[in-house]
Amino acid sequence: MADPWCCALGAQNALMDATLQGNAQVPGLPISNLQTDQGAPSTAWRVAGTEAYLIARLPRPATCRGFSFHRTNLTAQARYSLVARLGEALVVVTGGQTTDTVGGQFLVVFPNEVAIDRLDISISDPGNPDGFLSFPLAYLGPLWQPERNMSWEGNESRQATIDETTSLSGVEYPTLRYRQRVLSIDHQSLGADELPKIRAIESTAATGRNILFVPDLSADDRNSAMIFGRLTPGDISCPAGAADRRATTMTMKERL
Repeated sequence: MADPWCCALGAQNALMDATLQGNAQVPGLPISNLQTDQGAPSTAWRVAGTEAYLIARLPRPATCRGFSFHRTNLTAQARYSLVARLGEALVVVTGGQTTDTVGGQFLVVFPNEVAIDRLDISISDPGNPDGFLSFPLAYLGPLWQPERNMSWEGNESRQATIDETTSLSGVEYPTLRYRQRVLSIDHQSLGADELPKIRAIESTAATGRNILFVPDLSADDRNSAMIFGRLTPGDISCPAGAADRRATTMTMKERL
């Protein structure tokens, strides 16, 4: 198994084919919205109040290593309890832990990769000032880690769309439409035997599905550092000549 501090990619979202159940939802914002790839609040699952629960029943057992929410309105003090099952067996149980939500997202990493066919998670956020809980995007599935870590020569940026109006006297009136995080990933030391996994992830990305990328699976800041969205692959090259090493780049863009 790769070192826990290696980067991780998640591309097989088991929630997309699951039967979902939750507590009372706001009209027009049903729980089935979690099975779309758009992350706007207008296409979210929304629950009135400050308590929510989600039950996901998978059509068949799936190998999973983590669960995450993205673009939520949860506060950092929100708490969660999670139970993952395979049949009647409890395979993952966490209770009453703080989400430490940052930038609308938090990730639960299971102790090991496990096969499950049901996941239950409950959320409590009594300090949320909005009067409702919003969950636009979620991921449940494997978190693949390459044998060797990525290079840290990549970069992070934010793309912003701003409408500019300028008066005759030169006074500017900017209107921010949105800001979007973008990560450039550079991996210079893949093994040739890892290329099928890279190609499979790229194939999923080509369908428009969101991909989860975590730069460091064990980092304290992983909730703020991870990104869930569109992946655009670069070329695969052979930087070490005849040696068993491959390199590739990827661009990750946060899904709005």
